[in-house]
Amino acid sequence: MARLKSGIPFTGSIGGISAFTLPGSNEIFIKSKGGPNAKQIKSKKSFEGLRRRNTEFGAASTAAKYSKQAMAELSHLDHSYFQSRLTSLFYSLLRMNPVGEIGQRSLLISRYRHFLEGFNLEMGILFDSLVKSPLDYRIDRENLSALIRIPELVPRLNLYIPGNYPMFRIVACLGALSDLQYDTSGRTYLPVHSRAGLKHACSKTDWLSGDAPSAARELSLQITGPISIDDTCSLQLAIGIEFGVSATNTLVKVNRNAGAAKILAMG
Repeated sequence: MARLKSGIPFTGSIGGISAFTLPGSNEIFIKSKGGPNAKQIKSKKSFEGLRRRNTEFGAASTAAKYSKQAMAELSHLDHSYFQSRLTSLFYSLLRMNPVGEIGQRSLLISRYRHFLEGFNLEMGILFDSLVKSPLDYRIDRENLSALIRIPELVPRLNLYIPGNYPMFRIVACLGALSDLQYDTSGRTYLPVHSRAGLKHACSKTDWLSGDAPSAARELSLQITGPISIDDTCSLQLAIGIEFGVSATNTLVKVNRNAGAAKILAMG
């Protein structure tokens, strides 16, 4: 049995090849006809190891979904299906946990969250290649808030604008991610902190001219609502840049084929 890594995703049969998915996994598995079918893989003892690994992969997929939700306003700034890259990253973090049996190990985002910093969403160019000056930031876990200080941005000096886009703006998102643990009763993974991840905050600058320097400014983010976090939770701070053109005197249309974003910090 093999995994389909590229090409045209499909399920079903073509010639002598069958393609199928398993519960808790976005991967497509392929095998030649005549081998074990999906039902056998789900039930036969000889495939117990595979089932355990796919249970953990399902946990990583769930964590990736929460991470994507925490930066929902930035998710269009990527040409690839970046949730699958996040899933792979969270799966690697889960396997770093030395405690527990395979298929039941906790996904300790809070312990390994620094590995998420710098994760990129991009349209062929990275955020750091567009905004070239470092950004100062502060994450306040107690108040579920964050502050980003954006320096003066000067086109062709520390701001690169690809193509012919007259306007740009900076967008930031702050969200909470909980560690995941295996629930033996439901045989699935659930957040340790059930209310984390239900809320996130977003802040945007005004639309700024791409032809003139823009003054230094701050973006403030505050998660509101009846939630709190504990040591099993992490705050994810992400930032992106959008480009646009004037549609009317008061409306700017976002170009969804340009821009970039990244996870700036975890706290």
